[in-house]
Amino acid sequence: MPPMRAIRAREIVIHPRRPPVDDGAVVFDAGRVVASGPASVVLRGFSGPVEDLGPVTVTPGLINAHVHLELSHVAGGTVRGQGFTAWLRSLIGNSLGKLSQLALDKAIAQMQACGTVAVIDITSRNTARVAAALEAANIGGLLAVEFFGFADAGALRWPVDLDALPDPARQRVAAAGHALYSTHPETLRAAHQWCARHGRPFSLHLAEHPDETEQMLTGKGEFARLLRKAGVLPEDWTAPGCRPVAYADLLGLLDRSTLAVHCVQLDPGDIDTLAARGCTVCLCPRSNEYIAVGRAPWRRLDRAGVPLCLGTDGLSSNQDLSLWNEAAALLREADGPGFFRALEWMTLNPARLLGAEQLYGTLEPGAVAGYSIVPDGAIRAA
Repeated sequence: MPPMRAIRAREIVIHPRRPPVDDGAVVFDAGRVVASGPASVVLRGFSGPVEDLGPVTVTPGLINAHVHLELSHVAGGTVRGQGFTAWLRSLIGNSLGKLSQLALDKAIAQMQACGTVAVIDITSRNTARVAAALEAANIGGLLAVEFFGFADAGALRWPVDLDALPDPARQRVAAAGHALYSTHPETLRAAHQWCARHGRPFSLHLAEHPDETEQMLTGKGEFARLLRKAGVLPEDWTAPGCRPVAYADLLGLLDRSTLAVHCVQLDPGDIDTLAARGCTVCLCPRSNEYIAVGRAPWRRLDRAGVPLCLGTDGLSSNQDLSLWNEAAALLREADGPGFFRALEWMTLNPARLLGAEQLYGTLEPGAVAGYSIVPDGAIRAA
């Protein structure tokens, strides 16, 4: 473990729901925060090294609530601004399983640079390599192993050998569904139930794009034809005849453990359902813009009491993995959420979903020894 050390800065946000501390300090020891507050108090009698970060704002370390690290090598290999079906067609034209170590290392370096201390990573092809890279970078969180396809309905045939994973990685695994249109409903149910038994969040791409809504309602359209041609969707698949959120609810997939990712294509009834079930929604605004699927109605979700998080998605649909850049996409809007609200979405809310409020989300004693520095380009509200 690193020796006891401290940081000092012009302003430190110890807890996103409390006023920042002017001329603050945080002391770390054995990988945890042991003291935080005004530098005049925290550093009194402290004899270890103190790094003065200068005229910056320091926040708790960030949690990227949705990222595809094993697609890092696809950066620059997909079309932009042409809709989801065109994007997917370009994505599957890549060698998705051939993750390079260089691409993975660069992706993780981007997350470290913005102060990411935990992730919910979507994985299935290179779980062990991603887990090892995250461990080496001291980034915690969840390895959401994604189930995909319509074979073996209801049987959780894991795409990764859990027994072959080292114990730290195995303890971070959760079952995840890819999407309603790409995973058998009984398999989705089984994955959700596995998460319930093991006390881990269940992640699902949901209501991301208009093509998905069309497929769920009618079973027709270019997107459905592409899935059938690719062998993802069986020829005899029948559309449920309802919107994605309603169908997920019908399957029993929505509850307080559910992380519904994207949620762009929502009507008022969908928002009411997500709020009533206690789901958390992960917003990925720059990915949505990259693919051109629309904007999530985050204001209505927030007003309805739906807990929100932020994720970068992967480099196959984004320029970088900086959560500050993701937040800036919302903060620049005329009626943006405000700095501290957005900070909650990158700290407290995902920490609560992970069941790790004592480790992440604040710089209070007991939290992991990580922090973020608000970049010059971020919009800072008073």
